[in-house]
Amino acid sequence: MSNLPRLPPEAFAKQDQTPDALFYAQPRFVTHIDDAAVDAVTDLYRAHLPPGGRILDLMSSWVTCA
Repeated sequence: MSNLPRLPPEAFAKQDQTPDALFYAQPRFVTHIDDAAVDAVTDLYRAHLPPGGRILDLMSSWVTCA
């Protein structure tokens, strides 16, 4: 991992400084990646999982890839 470029601390700054507790107070049914990225992940799963296989995706959203 030492080949990764160093990022300045401001690269990790939140754009919205509102406390996270306020943001997450209401459920939000959104996708965090665009349709092309969803398609790419779906293709990756299909390429590496056997038919009927399962994967535990702890970072998944309310939308699943099939």
